[in-house]
Amino acid sequence: MTLDRRDFLKYSALAVAATSGMPGFLARAATQPGGASGKTLVVVQLTGGNDGLNTLVPYSNGAYYAARPNIAIPKKDVLTLTPDLGMHPALKPLTGLWDAGHLAWMENVGYPNPTRSHFASMAIWHTADPTQAQAEGWIGRIAEQIGDPFCASNLGGVAPQALRASEFSLPSIDSVDSFQVKLPAGLEGAFGQMLGAPRTGEAAYLGEATRRMLANTGAVQKNVSKYKAGAKYPGGRFASQLRDAARLIAAGTGQRVLYVSLGGFDTHAGQRAEQDELLAQLASGLAAFQADLEAQGLADRVLVMGFSEFGRRVAENASAGTDHGQGSVMFALGQGVRGGVHGSSPDLEDLADGDIKYRQDFRGVYAGALTGWLGLDAREILRGDFAGPPWLA
Repeated sequence: MTLDRRDFLKYSALAVAATSGMPGFLARAATQPGGASGKTLVVVQLTGGNDGLNTLVPYSNGAYYAARPNIAIPKKDVLTLTPDLGMHPALKPLTGLWDAGHLAWMENVGYPNPTRSHFASMAIWHTADPTQAQAEGWIGRIAEQIGDPFCASNLGGVAPQALRASEFSLPSIDSVDSFQVKLPAGLEGAFGQMLGAPRTGEAAYLGEATRRMLANTGAVQKNVSKYKAGAKYPGGRFASQLRDAARLIAAGTGQRVLYVSLGGFDTHAGQRAEQDELLAQLASGLAAFQADLEAQGLADRVLVMGFSEFGRRVAENASAGTDHGQGSVMFALGQGVRGGVHGSSPDLEDLADGDIKYRQDFRGVYAGALTGWLGLDAREILRGDFAGPPWLA
């Protein structure tokens, strides 16, 4: 007998809460219906420090080409968006979304007192705290505010710090296909007898909760199994994560936030070959994901938001790469996005120790997703008020 991931975890949490004195919100959350009507935020992490200047290219700026004689994107190859900015040619699969007004770029994004450390900077983005005083993640605080420890999941290996909460860690799913729980062969009868035995008090409540879980399992599993991709996904782990995200959303498992990652952006040497390939994976995967959602009739319920822990330095290094920098770009896509470039082209004549200066706090972008898309209290989650660009429709 196969148990649905979400229901199994919900009622496991209920059992632990009832028998070990864990916080009551776990027990309340265990009986909350998943619901298929809510909106979902898909967060994309570009790990390693993506070079924003070669992603959203300031092709009209001579200083850009002077600083990067070997790795700059030639003007003739840039996918023009504005008179000053254009996309890397590997992002061509996203041009349809741009033309439809469903792709937004946020320029010069960062945070106060920036660090060039991967570990420290990623922790800042994960906790939404530049002081690094917080241990729990901003998505973990979403789960605490909603009151459901299973409203968000990481699709991949170990869950990132963003999904850490003060009293629990949110689930991490390596593969939807393999994330199933089965009773060992031969124990089905004994398990049924155990459930049917007379109980009182908390044991009776747990028994009823388990019976309802089993009754619901078949319906949810059927929804997952009958999913048919509405688009052809490219190969690779990143596209596979996006396909799993589409499956969970289509199955109505009640996920409010799904987290995926694409690594390899620490391009200290030979940047053009490495970043070109990574941006191609990013664009082809996201284009397939969006086409799939549209085919499923779910595109109006899903928004994608992407970030990297920092940008790269303006000048290329001696190895045809770039070193760790500060300000960079974020992106968002979906039918709920106000398409366009939000923020001015980076000022390459006014740098901070060779880096682009940040002009938009990333927490302002987060706040837009939290309040404008998920309908949550951004101030409570982010521990303050942060204004961001008007990137939501």
